[in-house]
Amino acid sequence: MFNKNIKSLLTLIICSLFLFYSPFLTKRWNNSGPQAVICWDNYGYYLYLPALFYDDLGKLHKYDYIQATYHPASDAKDQAFIQSLTGKYVMNYSCGQAILESPAFAIGHFLAKASGYKADGFTLPYQVALTFWCVFVACLGLWTMRKLLLRYFDDWLVAICLLILCIGTNYYYYVSFSILTHAYLFTIYSFILYLTDSFYRSEKKQIVYVVFIGLLSGLAAITRPTEIICVIIPVLWGVDGIDSLRERATFLLKNTKFIFLYILSVFIAALPQLIYWKVYAGHWLFFSYHGADKTFSFLHPHVLDVLFSYQKGWFTYTPVMFLSILGFYQLYKNYTQLFWCIAVFTIGNIYLVSSWDIWWYGGSFSMRALIQSYALLMFPLSAFLSDMLRRKYLKYITVAILLFCAWLNLFMTYQGNGSFKYGILEGEGMTYAYYWRIFGKTDITLKDKKLLDTNEEMPERAEAGLKEIYYTELENISFSDSTFALSGNKAFKLDQEKQGTESLHITVNNNIHKGWYRIYASVFYPDKEWNMWCQTHFSVSFNKQGKVVKQKMIRIQRITEQGSWQEIYLDIKVPSKEYDALDVSFWNANSRKVIYIDNIRVSYTIDQ
Repeated sequence: MFNKNIKSLLTLIICSLFLFYSPFLTKRWNNSGPQAVICWDNYGYYLYLPALFYDDLGKLHKYDYIQATYHPASDAKDQAFIQSLTGKYVMNYSCGQAILESPAFAIGHFLAKASGYKADGFTLPYQVALTFWCVFVACLGLWTMRKLLLRYFDDWLVAICLLILCIGTNYYYYVSFSILTHAYLFTIYSFILYLTDSFYRSEKKQIVYVVFIGLLSGLAAITRPTEIICVIIPVLWGVDGIDSLRERATFLLKNTKFIFLYILSVFIAALPQLIYWKVYAGHWLFFSYHGADKTFSFLHPHVLDVLFSYQKGWFTYTPVMFLSILGFYQLYKNYTQLFWCIAVFTIGNIYLVSSWDIWWYGGSFSMRALIQSYALLMFPLSAFLSDMLRRKYLKYITVAILLFCAWLNLFMTYQGNGSFKYGILEGEGMTYAYYWRIFGKTDITLKDKKLLDTNEEMPERAEAGLKEIYYTELENISFSDSTFALSGNKAFKLDQEKQGTESLHITVNNNIHKGWYRIYASVFYPDKEWNMWCQTHFSVSFNKQGKVVKQKMIRIQRITEQGSWQEIYLDIKVPSKEYDALDVSFWNANSRKVIYIDNIRVSYTIDQ
C-alpha cells in the first residue's frame, strides 16, 4: 500500500514542509500592531485565553493594557463590549477557535516562562507557538483529506489535488500567514467527512464515529456559528437519489440512537459557549456580533459579489476553484453518491456566506469564508481533473490553467502579505481599476493607490495640455482657520473637533462637456491615520443648482506620508450632464488626528 500511494504521500510531505517553511519568509511574530500574528479578528478569537488565565473574562481589566502595549487592533476595541443586562464584557466572537488554539497557548506560556518573556499571552513565544500550531493542525487536515480522497481517486490525482490546494488557493495564505479560523475548520471538515464516510462504509455502524462527528460538528459551530451547516454531511453523505434518500431516512428513523447521540455530542461540544453566554451575556443563546452592520440579509444575498467582484470575488482571486464548480458535472456522472451531499452543501454555504452584510469579510485575501468548504470541493475538483487530464488535447489546456492559477495565487499572496511588500494588494477595498494597475507587479507607487477610491485617471497624453484656471492660498477664504500653513498665514485644519470644511465653490465654464479637470491640494499631518475608514476624504464634485451631478473622492493618507508638506491631486472627467460649479471639500472621516490643507489649485485640459 505504501508503494501504491507513494505519489500522494510524497506530495503530502512536500506540501507540509512548504507550509511549515513559509512563515519564516515573513516572520510575522517579529512584527507589531496590525502586522503581528495576533491582530484584528485573530485577536478577537484568541482573547478568551489570556482573559481566562491572566485576567477576568467579565471585567477584562487588561483590555486597555493590551491595546496600549501591543496595538493588535483599532482603538475602538471591537473585540468585546459590555452587556447591559449583566454589566460584564462579552466577546464578539465565539470561543471555538480559542479552544482549538489552547495547546498553542499552553506551549507559548511554557516557552515564555522558560525564556524570560512576559507571560501575558502576546509576547514572542505565544506568537510563534500560534503560528506553527496552525500549520500543524492544517497538516493533520491534509493527511486526513488524502486518506479520504484515496478511497475514490487514483494516487496521482490525489497528489495533484493536494498540490493545487496548497499552492493554488488562498488556503495557503490562511495556513502559513494568518491564524484565522479557516485552516482549523478545513481540518475539522476533513475529519467529519472521513468519519462520516467510514461510518457508512462499515457494516457495523460504530457509535464512536457518531460521537466524534457530533463533537466536531459542535466545535465547528462554536468556531463560526454558520458552520452548523456541516450537519448536512452526516445526513446526506452517500445519498445518490430519491430512493437512496428514502433509505437514509428509514435507516435514521430505525436507529434514533444515532440521531440522539449526534445531537448530544453537538450539545456537549457547544456547552462551553452556551455556559459563557449565560454567565456573561445573561442568555443561553446570544447573538454576540456587536454592530448594526454585523448581521444577515437573507432576502438580499450578495452572491455575484462573493463570486465575481473585484473587491473580493472568489473566482477573481482564486480562479482554480472555478474548476471545482465545473467538476460537479463529472461528479454527478461518475460519483453520484457524492454529488447530492456536496451540491446541497455548496449551494447552501454560498448562500449563507453571501447573506452576511459584510459580505467581503473585512481585510482578507480572496473569499476566506469559503476556505473550509474546500474539504468538500476537493471531490468535484478531483472528478474534473480525472476527466480532463485523460483527454488527448484538453489535458494540456488544463495543465496550463493549473499552472497559471498556481502562479497567480502565489504572486497575489506575495502582494497581499504586508510582511513581504506592504499594501500592494489591498485586503478590503480592491477595485477593477486598481486590480489591473497592480496585476503582475512587485512594486507600486503611492499614487497608484488612488485607484482604490476613484476609477478615473487622466491619460498621460493629456497632462501636457493642462492649464491652470484657479489658485488660492486660502488667505481670503472665510472658513480657513489655521495659522500653520505652507504659503501665507492660513490653511484648513481638521481634527477631532472640526471634522470637515465647507465646500469651496469654483466657477468653471459650464458650456464645456469634454476634457478633464485636475484639482491639486497641499497636505501635511504629523501622525498618520492608518485606519482606512478614518482617512481624510478629498472630494470634488460637479454641481447643478446645489445638487451633485458627479463626484469623485480619494483618501489622503492612503497616498501620502506623514511629516512633510506634499502636493496631491484628484482627476475628474467633465460630465456630459449640465453643471454650473465645481466644488472642493475635505472631511476627516471621524479621525481624531490632525491634518492641514493649503494651496488649492485647479487645471483643465480638453483632451478626452
